[in-house]
Amino acid sequence: MVQLRARAKTPPSARPAVAGTGLTAVDRIYADAHTAPTEALGGSCGNVLLSLAMLGHPVFPVVNLGDDDLGRFLFDEFEKAGCETRYVSRAGTGTSPVIVEIVDTVNATHRFTSTCPQTSVRFPKWRSIDHDHVWRAAETLKSVSVFYTDRVSETIMLAMEEAKRAGALVFFEPASVDDDLFARAVRCATVIKLSDETAGKQIADDDLDPETIVIRTHGAHGLTVSNGKVRRHFPSSFAPRVIDTCGSGDMVTTGLLDLVLKRWYREGSWKVEDIFDGIKVGQRLAALNCGFTGARGLFLAAGASHVREMLDQGIDETSTSYVTTLGSCSRG
Repeated sequence: MVQLRARAKTPPSARPAVAGTGLTAVDRIYADAHTAPTEALGGSCGNVLLSLAMLGHPVFPVVNLGDDDLGRFLFDEFEKAGCETRYVSRAGTGTSPVIVEIVDTVNATHRFTSTCPQTSVRFPKWRSIDHDHVWRAAETLKSVSVFYTDRVSETIMLAMEEAKRAGALVFFEPASVDDDLFARAVRCATVIKLSDETAGKQIADDDLDPETIVIRTHGAHGLTVSNGKVRRHFPSSFAPRVIDTCGSGDMVTTGLLDLVLKRWYREGSWKVEDIFDGIKVGQRLAALNCGFTGARGLFLAAGASHVREMLDQGIDETSTSYVTTLGSCSRG
């Protein structure tokens, strides 16, 4: 196994920080054909950053929101979660993206659309940060311990490379392959998380640097983690109640990065074993989240402080029993 270790960039008394950019949108959730949807901050980038902030980590979103009511809603959600919002831009950027999720809680299925079910109007697309964002966030990008992104653009690459040069763990979770920029992002990534249902099916392990930690998700069949010649399969965790599997991948990433950051805080750096251990924690978190509607339904139903307690004490049978007593439908 290649023993990757990132250097510490902050004193032992300071908590390792996270910066990230990528898909941040309003999740508009229609459960069981109800005409009145609930709304929450969503998108993989938004979910991961918001969840880590709710768990008490210093988080710096570097994102481009719309200058509209939805953009203000998303900005407020970041603030309420405890994120540092100085790099969240809404000035003159138009309207905010919306992702519609239609959930059938009886059959535990869901589908997504970018078209309003009521008006048939297509919602705006996600927009990348620009050079000004990267310039303003440069000092922070040089000091964070983890940089997360789920999208690629020329300016996102600049942010990734700035963080990587400074020693950050760069976590890349692509939804699609984008030729030259994608290949450049893969070279920059410390950890790349690929889904069999999206970008993963187009990328072979031989195409990746052997030092890159590769996480491949296989839906209900669990996931595989590779580092050099080491390969480990992790079966899916048992879900005591399945209402909505949306956000499962984001919860795996959240649990993984939470453990990495906690150990980094104690030990001053991270190691590959932390990734393996974090995967198991993230899978248990994802399994519990399946019992609620929405990508962060567990956080909304149980409260962030209780999720924090569960992660610190270990997600055991007591935690699982408590979660199943909560209502299954969350509110944004």
